[in-house]
Amino acid sequence: MNPEKRIIISIKFLVIALLSAVLTSGCSQPDSEKAFLIPVEIAIDENNENEALTEQATPIASPTAIPTPTITPTPTEIPIPTISIGYMGFSGERPTGLVISECSPLTIYDKDVEGVQEHIDRYDEMCRAAESEGVIFEVRSAFRNYYDQLDYYTSDRFGPSVASHPDESMHVAGMAIDLTANSKIWTHEIVGCYDEEANNFTYLQEPIDHLAYAVKVRNEEVSDLCQQSVTVVPIKRSMLFGLTPGCTVLTEPEWWGDPEVIECSSATLKPNGMIREDWHFENADLISAFIVK
Repeated sequence: MNPEKRIIISIKFLVIALLSAVLTSGCSQPDSEKAFLIPVEIAIDENNENEALTEQATPIASPTAIPTPTITPTPTEIPIPTISIGYMGFSGERPTGLVISECSPLTIYDKDVEGVQEHIDRYDEMCRAAESEGVIFEVRSAFRNYYDQLDYYTSDRFGPSVASHPDESMHVAGMAIDLTANSKIWTHEIVGCYDEEANNFTYLQEPIDHLAYAVKVRNEEVSDLCQQSVTVVPIKRSMLFGLTPGCTVLTEPEWWGDPEVIECSSATLKPNGMIREDWHFENADLISAFIVK
């Protein structure tokens, strides 16, 4: 064997010996010097965990359908019927300007039946209503000028017991009319009752002749009449047209349920000393009353 091969073989054995020594010394290292794997504790935030779980567990709500509101219709109020009546004296400002009645153009003395528009409108309405029932009005007197009324007031035939002073006369104001006796039954007939406290008007089952009504009151046969109370007014037919008869002092009327006032006889006197005038009709203040069936 040549010297070079021997050197190479010697070097190989030396390397192997060194490697064996290194390996042997590494395996015999004390435990204290050995490397250990140290477990690392990972801190878990419970709140975050719960939140994460909650977020994962919370389902996504689907959109809630908004219900369509039910519209309840407002009930329509049924209006209570009303009626205009007049039984108190006129207290407003006296109108001016004269017109002629279309229903009764002339008096029985061939004079114009004149009055202010408001008065003639009421009279014509009443006149036509009477005509529809076969009653024809005849007019004795309507508008009077100041001097004509003064003659009535100062005459021996009439005088202050029958005629008002011109300054107080509704004839001079163009708001009064005098009729003949042929329409008295129709105009004075009791047709209903007005309750002043309740402001209610009730029709009687059947209209009652005013004289027969007064007799029943005197005999206390009142079951089919208006309530016998000072706040309940028996309503005569003319009052439905806003024309009140001269049965009492209209500015301070007596109780209309008094038999003497109902009869309206010229044989009896009003509290002011003037006779009751069943032929005389004048404008009254209108009252709008509820009709009770």
